[in-house]
Amino acid sequence: MAEKMMVVAAHMGDFVWRCGGSIAKYAQEGNEVLVLVLSSGIRGEANDYWKQPGANREDGIAQRLAEGRKAAQILGASDFRFWDLPDYPMPSGVEIVEKLAHQIREFRPDFVVTHDLHDTYNPDHDTVRQLVRQAYATAFGAGFQDGLPVAPRRMTLFGFEPHNTELCGFCPGLYVDITEHIETKQAAMRVFSSQPAMFAAYMRKAEIRGSEAAARCGRTGCQYAEAFSLGGPIGFTGRFVW
Repeated sequence: MAEKMMVVAAHMGDFVWRCGGSIAKYAQEGNEVLVLVLSSGIRGEANDYWKQPGANREDGIAQRLAEGRKAAQILGASDFRFWDLPDYPMPSGVEIVEKLAHQIREFRPDFVVTHDLHDTYNPDHDTVRQLVRQAYATAFGAGFQDGLPVAPRRMTLFGFEPHNTELCGFCPGLYVDITEHIETKQAAMRVFSSQPAMFAAYMRKAEIRGSEAAARCGRTGCQYAEAFSLGGPIGFTGRFVW
């Protein structure tokens, strides 16, 4: 039976760096994957773009959106959505929470993957984590009436690994073996010409997490992995956990 994975990212590249291999793995297994990106990240996540002659906000957002769509397609995501919120700072508030809760009810994911609890250097990521937590609770509140059925409480929440792992207090609770999908992730990462330095950084992370999964978790033969924190106890895991 097909399952549903919902990925909520603050900026356009976040879902690729932190979760691309897992998206590819899950999609290839025949499951539905919705990637929701809240902002392009044009203000704070695309410094290399601004070095180009004639760089401007409108063109930059269009480029970032094209990159995100292509990357999601490469990874095999069944749906890609972009809200075009501003970044640095990322806005919050009831309207966004309720819109996100409506999205959760509409898609009805088996689990949600988003940013971890704290990112020392990126407050946008913290804001999105809080938005997801609030929307998560709102979606299964019967008093929030948006014309859709109340979301089930069985959804599990997982947190991406932040860029500066140790400085953010990230603690892996789950390793996903992406060895068979690393080339797909690499292809998706290469799409982002506006953030070229991220490729090497996240290949190193994948290698480190792969060695940990092999040595600490008995995943023999694992060369590349992605790590996630647990947002709560896991009642059922489907095929996301190998």
